[in-house]
Amino acid sequence: MPYPTDLQEVQQDTRRVKVALREAGVPARLISGIETRALRSGRRQTGEFQSNREPRWQLRPEDPQYGSEIDCRVILIRLLGMLIEFRNGPVVDAETRQLLESKYFGKPLIPNSYRDALLLEELDFGAFQQEMLNPSHGHSNFHIGHENPGHIPKHSPDNISWRTHRSNLIQGNMTLREARIYIVKLIGRYFELGEIEVT
Repeated sequence: MPYPTDLQEVQQDTRRVKVALREAGVPARLISGIETRALRSGRRQTGEFQSNREPRWQLRPEDPQYGSEIDCRVILIRLLGMLIEFRNGPVVDAETRQLLESKYFGKPLIPNSYRDALLLEELDFGAFQQEMLNPSHGHSNFHIGHENPGHIPKHSPDNISWRTHRSNLIQGNMTLREARIYIVKLIGRYFELGEIEVT
């Protein structure tokens, strides 16, 4: 869907969404953590594309972590909005929900409906919040996933969603569609070998 292209408008919408989430009981530290993931690069100290939490739009365009400023800020709003659909997700006021639905999702946001795009597992806000507020160094079960890891730029609004660690591992460098087909073929081979029976 077409997203707003005016940076000031997106920043104003972001402030409104953040206030609504805070009023719904979402800790500021959690919102800040999501903001970091959306707007800043990861820490990479080796390889061709080294970075250390720089704004993504200041990276070289060929860097896989690159995203334009407007895209990164739209991604932030979308990642925050997706939380509403998590199991036990925050409940925001009707006006904020309408803003998200009309300008950033193009569909109704349905509580308790969010599923990982590959494994179809439900994502629970309580577990997400616990992990974000009490991180375990080097491990996270909640990741930003990409529908197409080879998309350029990879960090773009329609290419991003919340995913599980396991989901990202299984998908690897395949597109989401390729990964789904791979899983179906794998299940078929198990049936052929008699490893699985449905009773």
